[in-house]
Amino acid sequence: MAWDQSAKVLQMVAAALGIPAAIGGAYSAYHTYFSNEAVCQHLRNDILGTMERKIPVDSKRVLLRKDVGDFNKRCGDSDPDARVIFQAALQAGEPESARPLAATLSQAAVSPPGNHAPSIGVFGAAANGEQRGWVALNRRDQPGASWTTNFTGYAISETSLPPSGTVLTAQRMLPVWSEMQSTVNDQTKLRARLPVGACVRVVTTHGGTGRLWAEVVPARCS
Repeated sequence: MAWDQSAKVLQMVAAALGIPAAIGGAYSAYHTYFSNEAVCQHLRNDILGTMERKIPVDSKRVLLRKDVGDFNKRCGDSDPDARVIFQAALQAGEPESARPLAATLSQAAVSPPGNHAPSIGVFGAAANGEQRGWVALNRRDQPGASWTTNFTGYAISETSLPPSGTVLTAQRMLPVWSEMQSTVNDQTKLRARLPVGACVRVVTTHGGTGRLWAEVVPARCS
C-alpha cells in the first residue's frame, strides 16, 4: 500500500514537472520487475518449506502442485535452476502412474518406502552424504541472453575456469547433477540442491562455448 501511494505521488510530481513519459515507463518497468521478484522469492520460500515438511504425501502433493505451477508461470523463465529442482520435487510426490517411466524407475532406485513424499535434499547433507556432483558454473536466463555466472570466488569465463581446489560460493539455488547435462536436462540425473550461499570445492572442470561445468564436493565457507 505504501509503495502504491509513493508511486502515485511520484507520478503526479513527474507530470507537474513535465518529466518525459519514457522516464515514467522506465519507472513502471522497474516497479514491475521488483514486484515480480518479491513474488518469486515468496514462492521459492513456500515451496522449499513444503519440500521439507513431514506431512502425508497427498497433502504435500496438493501444496506443491499449486505453488510450483505458479512459480513456473511467473518465475520459471527467469530462474530455470529453481524450476528444475521444484519440478523434480513435484514429480517425486506424484503417483507413479502420473510420472514419466524414467523418473519413476530412478526415484524407486534411490528413495526408501514411507508415508512422506521424498524431497530433493541439500548437497552434502543427506544421511548417505553426496560426496561429489556436477554443477553448472554459468547459465542463460533467456534464449539469446548473455551467460551469467552462478558462483563467486573466482572470475569464471569460457577462457578462465577455476582450478582444482578453488572454493566457490553459490549466488543462487542450484541443481547438483550426477553427471554433466547437455542442452536438455535429464531430470533422472538430478542428485540434490545447492542452497544460496553454500560453498563447494572444485574437483575438475569442463569448458566449452555453452554451459561451463565443475565437478564439486561440499566445502566449508571461509
